[in-house]
Amino acid sequence: MEYAAPEVNVGFDGGSSFRHKAPEMPAPPRQPLSPAARRRLTGQRAGVAIFSCVFAGATLWWTFQILSAVWGSAPPSAAGCADGTAKLQQAVERARDTYARGAGDEDERTALSRYRGALEPEWSQEKGIAAACRGKVPGEKHLRDVIALRYAEEHAVRYESLGLAPIRRRLQGTNESPNDLNR
Repeated sequence: MEYAAPEVNVGFDGGSSFRHKAPEMPAPPRQPLSPAARRRLTGQRAGVAIFSCVFAGATLWWTFQILSAVWGSAPPSAAGCADGTAKLQQAVERARDTYARGAGDEDERTALSRYRGALEPEWSQEKGIAAACRGKVPGEKHLRDVIALRYAEEHAVRYESLGLAPIRRRLQGTNESPNDLNR
């Protein structure tokens, strides 16, 4: 008996001679379902359909809410561009003062949460104020500067709570005066 080896150098779109597809066998005939099995199958399909609709609907609704919160716009603020931007700037100053009054033995999260809490309620209207400033070049520039100030102050809160506060705590823990350290 002679055995022929399969072709090794088959071209890109050429097929080898030993891989013939077998003819498809016909599927066995389906058995008729009993009335109870038919109701169970219908119930399963209805359950899957309801489950899919509930979760697909919730997912679509949440996706819409997230996208509109991130990229959506708000109606222009009633305060207008100049007054709204001034209120945002006052809120930043108030938040800075609030942080400075209580700075000391707190961690970064507590410090940031206190700072961000003091920014409200003015900063919840930032998108409306931005809409009021749209198209007014000086107003847009001033708003960008106030936003930059807010995040610079937030960075300072982080730096102070992570870097300076531990050093201050260590220095407060020593009972020696700076004059005693020179001896």
